[in-house]
Amino acid sequence: MNNHEKGKQLEEYVAERLQEIFQESPAIRATKASSGGSHNTEIADIQSSNIFAECKNNEKGWFKKVIWTKLLNSLPFGSTKVPLYVVEDEIEGKIVMMTFEDFIRLLKENKNA
Repeated sequence: MNNHEKGKQLEEYVAERLQEIFQESPAIRATKASSGGSHNTEIADIQSSNIFAECKNNEKGWFKKVIWTKLLNSLPFGSTKVPLYVVEDEIEGKIVMMTFEDFIRLLKENKNA
C-alpha cells in the first residue's frame, strides 16, 4: 500500500469514528483537500459542523508544528470548529493533537448531547 492509499485509509477511519460519536447529518466527510493538491479550496482532510481534522501517516509518531500552525491559520476568523491533528504511526498507532480547552469543550458537548 502506498502513502496515498494509507492516507485515504486513515482519513476514512477517522471520519467513520467521528461520525459514530457526533452522528451528524450530513455525515462527517473527507474534503477535497484530502490527499493534497494545490487546487483544493477546503480546509483540512476532514470536516464536520464542529471539527476540522488534518490526518498524516508515517510521521514516526511526531507532530510537525508547521502542519499544526498551517491548520490553525487556515481556520476562518471567529470559527468555533475544533482543529484536530491526527498522526498514524506503525508503532504508536493513531494519536490526536488538540488544545486542552477544545478537548474539554468536546467532552462537555458530547456529555450534554
